[in-house]
Amino acid sequence: MKYRFFIFSISLISLNFFSQKKLIVAGKEIKNQYQETLKLLSACNEKYYKGFTGDSSVIKNNIYNFSIPDYNDDIPRPFRFLFKTGKNKVFKVSDIFYLSKKTSRVNFNFGNNEIILNRKDKIYNEILNYESYMKSYTAKKNGLDSITFRINESNHFKLEKITTDSLQNLYKKLDQSEDSLLLSLSKKTPDSYILFWRLVQKFESKGYKNVYDQIFNNLNTSVKKSSVGLIFDGQLKKSEKIALGSLFPDLIFNNRHVLAELGNKYTLIDFWFSYCQPCIADFPKYKEIYSKYHHSGFEILNISTDRTKDKDNWKRVIKEKELIWDHFLDENGMKAKQYNINKFPTNFLLDVSGRIIKKDITPEELEIYLNENLKQ
Repeated sequence: MKYRFFIFSISLISLNFFSQKKLIVAGKEIKNQYQETLKLLSACNEKYYKGFTGDSSVIKNNIYNFSIPDYNDDIPRPFRFLFKTGKNKVFKVSDIFYLSKKTSRVNFNFGNNEIILNRKDKIYNEILNYESYMKSYTAKKNGLDSITFRINESNHFKLEKITTDSLQNLYKKLDQSEDSLLLSLSKKTPDSYILFWRLVQKFESKGYKNVYDQIFNNLNTSVKKSSVGLIFDGQLKKSEKIALGSLFPDLIFNNRHVLAELGNKYTLIDFWFSYCQPCIADFPKYKEIYSKYHHSGFEILNISTDRTKDKDNWKRVIKEKELIWDHFLDENGMKAKQYNINKFPTNFLLDVSGRIIKKDITPEELEIYLNENLKQ
């Protein structure tokens, strides 16, 4: 199993410290050229790590160490390292690797960027079995990534819409293929935490899908009822409320009910924040659509996830862009986080009853839909 990042060794020691268990990660970096500090990052939401998001270590004489507090179970969890690619170059994150109390040692070969696995660790045997099963998908994914990069590079990363749409469709089909493989694998290896964490990662990046429920339900009770399994189950249940066909939740901001502001026929609920350039780029298109279809029963409701310190900027953008529809502030994105809305923009098209009929619809797709379903 290969990861493309710099190489070092890790030793893991479990300690009691003021009656709180810690996982101490210590190691020696081989052939250190550029690293002065190193950062250990959690690869999934901090909920799964009891609030741990990362730890930094100064490297002295090629030696570093990290501390993960409250690590008092045997569940393997995914991590990444943040590292410098070269002198004065940008930082990158490594591929995912797993740490648990039972992990004894992980070696990294600097020469060929390969993790040398300790086959005595059960988790790494799981990784090998998982990668073997997903080998065909991984090859297709790497191939499509390579083609996409070459196309972008040859076009100076400025692609025509037809090319972008074509690539997106290819990635969508590939994503569906991975879902099918994971569903099949969940029946064969229901006790695999590698499969579980891949499911969590997909859910966090893609949002709720019914197939994620199916995959999770195939897992053993020991996984589903573990501390991380219960967290994921709760996240699935909340996100199911914003799946296609569901009634949109009755969100309340500053004593205002979002559902009380629905249009007579259709409503686009758009989650954004004031420093999100892709979000702002859609506003001119939405203004045209709003002007054209508002009188026929179409409404737009913006929900901003801006931080408290950015409230003034939120108001400024609304004023400067002349966004005349209703706006709500989900301060610090608290409600959005509850429903696993963590990519922006995210939007939902609702019918008059508040049922979700479209999700993440583009302005172009929205206009086509409204043109077909609203009488002018």
